[in-house]
Amino acid sequence: MLVDDAQVGIDPQSQSLVAMGIKAGLSAADWAAVGVAVGISAAGMVMVVLAFLDPEPTSKLGLLVGGGAVCILTGGMTAVAVLTRRRPPNIEMSAGGFKISWE
Repeated sequence: MLVDDAQVGIDPQSQSLVAMGIKAGLSAADWAAVGVAVGISAAGMVMVVLAFLDPEPTSKLGLLVGGGAVCILTGGMTAVAVLTRRRPPNIEMSAGGFKISWE
């Protein structure tokens, strides 16, 4: 469930994330910041996968998994912070799904 408080007219059921961003009027700086944040998260995921596929001793496993987890968390949270204009979202989960609001 998405609450469109700003009355922008976005609809996640019929629009892609890019279409919603364009309709919301995100600036080029916002797009770049989100792209970098998502890239950091993707790099973290690659680090975690490579940690488990690497035949080297397990001494490097903890470092790669820990570093990858930090990249995933910080990249994802940075993307959310950029898209919400630095206001933390309120996320509620229930049996029917989840609700994200910025109250």
